[in-house]
Amino acid sequence: MTRSIASATQTKLAGRQIFVADLIELQLSTPQYLTTSNIDIDYDSSTAPGAGTNTYLAQGQFLAYGNIVESADLRISSIDMTFTAVDTTTIALLMSNDYIDKRVVIYRAILDEDTSDDIWLMFDGTVTAYTIKETENTATVTITIASQFADFLRKNGRRTNPASQNI
Repeated sequence: MTRSIASATQTKLAGRQIFVADLIELQLSTPQYLTTSNIDIDYDSSTAPGAGTNTYLAQGQFLAYGNIVESADLRISSIDMTFTAVDTTTIALLMSNDYIDKRVVIYRAILDEDTSDDIWLMFDGTVTAYTIKETENTATVTITIASQFADFLRKNGRRTNPASQNI
């Protein structure tokens, strides 16, 4: 699939001063809107559970996420998103919510000096697991997010074999 970059985005990228931030929607029972930016960003996304503009918070909990690889092949892609666990806010959030199969959406925003924004969808998937890693000096929480095709091959319903019937 060919893609092109809009002329307004090309102008921003060629500018002397650009600001790139990622917007993250964690659609848990209490939706969380986070940004990698050092300022809060207001954005009305089409994927947010509620209508209207949401404030993506510059919270300092989010650390990084893995490489997002795009392919023409139909395959399951997943990324790991890492948060600090020194402050237990993220751990409490995951432990107090049903997190499996909850939607996570990542947007990339390019802001320029007049703060007009150019935002596009980078990844859309669901939470499959999380892990907590502690070391002597720090702790992290890693959330694994799989693309929409993670459940593509699963067969629904009952089968006629003896093991399925016993269940």
